[in-house]
Amino acid sequence: MTADILHDQEHEDAALWVARHMSNAVDAAAFAQWQAGAPGRRDKFEVLWASCMDEAVADGARLYEWRKEKRRRMPTARSGTRRFAIGALAAACLAVLALSWPQLQFAMTPAQTYATTAGEVRSVTLADGTEVTLNGATRIRARIANNRREIALEAGEALFDVTHDKHRPFTVSAGPGQVTVLGTRFDLAVNAGRVDLAVERGLVRFEASEGHTAPVLVPASHRSALIGGRVGDAARFEAASVSDWREGWLQVSDMPLAQLIPRLQRWTSRTITVADEALLEKRVAGRFRLSEPGVVLDNLGALYGFRVRQTGQGYVLEQQ
Repeated sequence: MTADILHDQEHEDAALWVARHMSNAVDAAAFAQWQAGAPGRRDKFEVLWASCMDEAVADGARLYEWRKEKRRRMPTARSGTRRFAIGALAAACLAVLALSWPQLQFAMTPAQTYATTAGEVRSVTLADGTEVTLNGATRIRARIANNRREIALEAGEALFDVTHDKHRPFTVSAGPGQVTVLGTRFDLAVNAGRVDLAVERGLVRFEASEGHTAPVLVPASHRSALIGGRVGDAARFEAASVSDWREGWLQVSDMPLAQLIPRLQRWTSRTITVADEALLEKRVAGRFRLSEPGVVLDNLGALYGFRVRQTGQGYVLEQQ
């Protein structure tokens, strides 16, 4: 018996126990034995049971109670009517379960979390075969189910090499942004109030997770950014520069310090702060060694006219 069949059987058994509870036909000892028979069964039951508290089902239960009270003076019909009403209530619950079954299966799929510390680059393989390389100070949460693949980039930057599956779109949420693909290779980063996307291979749908702005299709060798709730037009870039960070390098051209600092911050546990916000607008260019953020900042200060002061906690950028 395959793992998928076993997985489905576990959910079906949980649904059967829900129906039994709704019908007041529960062997308590058998139910306890079933729960103890495998890890996670209690959680599956509780998720399904909660779904039966759907407003429509609850309304049906209240209606039944009202009718039961009304029929209290009709003893000859009460027993059969009660069985019918409870059966109808259980059927209503099962209907809710059937309609929401894909969502319930996904909700009960355990999420996996992967994270890196500052300056650490790590590659992981997800359950569907997708390869993800995490930049420093990055955290993702992945849930891969039979019908959906959803990733949350909670912090930092990651390079996704997605296994193609036309039946299961691969969605990554990052701050206020979201990308959807079937199989491709792209870099996604959360940087100081913006979400940056660069596509190496394939085609990516890039959109704001909230709002009514149209999504943008970003092809290979193009990048885009979500700023202020709007996704910018796709612009071509040099493919070699997308994931230089995997080797500890960053090459930029005409980038404001406001965007450079979060990229450097992923490579150091020391904080980088700016004493004068006007410095954030300074535009810089060059190829930088990410593993030496102090040296990078000192060199930039000498080139662009600001001072870098080191403290016990980190680096402070100040006007000269």
